[in-house]
Amino acid sequence: MSQNEFFKIKYILFSLIITSIFISCVDNVSQNQTKPLIIILKADDLGDITANWNRFIKKLIDDSICAGIGVISKNVDEIFIPEIQRISTINQVDGFPVVEFWNHGYDHLSLKMNDEETEFLNTNYDYQYNHFQLAQHFFSDSLHITSHSFGAPNNRSDSKTDSIIKNFPEINVWQQYSKLEHYNRKVWKNPKYKIINNTDQHIILSIDYLSLKTLNVSDFEKNFINDTKKPYIVIQIHPAIWDSAAFEDFENIVQFYKKSHKARFMTPYQYYNYLHNQ
Repeated sequence: MSQNEFFKIKYILFSLIITSIFISCVDNVSQNQTKPLIIILKADDLGDITANWNRFIKKLIDDSICAGIGVISKNVDEIFIPEIQRISTINQVDGFPVVEFWNHGYDHLSLKMNDEETEFLNTNYDYQYNHFQLAQHFFSDSLHITSHSFGAPNNRSDSKTDSIIKNFPEINVWQQYSKLEHYNRKVWKNPKYKIINNTDQHIILSIDYLSLKTLNVSDFEKNFINDTKKPYIVIQIHPAIWDSAAFEDFENIVQFYKKSHKARFMTPYQYYNYLHNQ
């Protein structure tokens, strides 16, 4: 073998080794890549479109994110219906709405909070059915929007609520706080613990954070590593009663998730569709 042939073989072997290492690294990277954490904002208690709601929705649009907003049907003044309808037509890049309006009960009344009696807890079947139906009819007849998601006022519901919702097949998503609410595990499946198939028409989204007037940014930062082990997190918020400091905290949270950690924001029903199209 000539010296030139020897160097050619040596060069080829070296190239194969380098290529093998590169491919191995690429494979390892692709295997270790995980799906981004999905953030679902559950914004409660919309009645009228106030300055705070306008500020919140503008923030969603400016930051290219989205949220679900729970509507208390009885509290919506007729003059605000065209604005809710207009907002519902503002879409994200993928075609899903920036705001998903969902059924947050008919009147949100707390009948006997001390005795744990609210709109969907410890009231009789007919009372709950009537209230649920009134809210759904408000969506279809007045707003001309289909509500695909539900969240009980005060995160209070019982087994009757579960039976009632099954009569409304357009409801696919139930947002619940597991410490207060229970559900039929045979029908409502939680994507955090179960694989969702195309035949599964009902999913439960468990609330991870309950926020009222303030948002503690440090809590989200502290829990981030554990949260990334979940396929999604739900953050319950109340923009209608925020002050300027709370809006600043919200902006910091958005930047933390979206820019620092590339999390993806979805509405409840958008996430339902995402699960069915993976």
